[in-house]
Amino acid sequence: MFSTASRGQVGIGTLIVFIAMVLVAAIAAGVLINTAGLLQAQAQSTGEETTAQVSDRIAIGEAVGYDTTSSDSDDTAGEIDTLNVSMRLAAGADPINLSQASYTIDTGGTARVISGANSSGGPVTFHQIQGLNEKPRILADQNDLMVVEFNLEDGTATGGGGIDGITSIEDGDDITIIVQAPAGGSTYATLKAPRRINQGESYIVS
Repeated sequence: MFSTASRGQVGIGTLIVFIAMVLVAAIAAGVLINTAGLLQAQAQSTGEETTAQVSDRIAIGEAVGYDTTSSDSDDTAGEIDTLNVSMRLAAGADPINLSQASYTIDTGGTARVISGANSSGGPVTFHQIQGLNEKPRILADQNDLMVVEFNLEDGTATGGGGIDGITSIEDGDDITIIVQAPAGGSTYATLKAPRRINQGESYIVS
């Protein structure tokens, strides 16, 4: 049988302390859950951005250089003043809008960064070879192929739509191209012009 000689008694003060402890524990748990959720979302976002910087890249393919001059009296005769570079998505890359990419061009020891915005008469023009006609500047999958045309004439000197400060490519010159996707992934390529460039001719630049 239970002894009834001594009994415990709970007062209102003890009950208030108990309720306060429960409330504090609940608030602390809510803060921890909220913090954990924020950290998880931030970690996921950081992981996605890091993955995009690594995988969302543009693969640089073949390049063809042109001497578009029509007269021997032209100062740029015998020089490559237009460069067409084929580009695809790198393996594992998500769709990339080439008009939102940036391009770094280095010729003759002078480098310039230009926007991919395709303006009339500008230094960059896009020619869709394979892809969706309704999205002519977007590489959506591995089958899409775009030719990006760079006008290498000095826009400052000619007053035209070339790249300011950039010079045409002469015999045997090197040209460096860096393509940076909107997410930050970069592709680097160094090309070399042929040893002899004839007026009005085109050449594979590799």
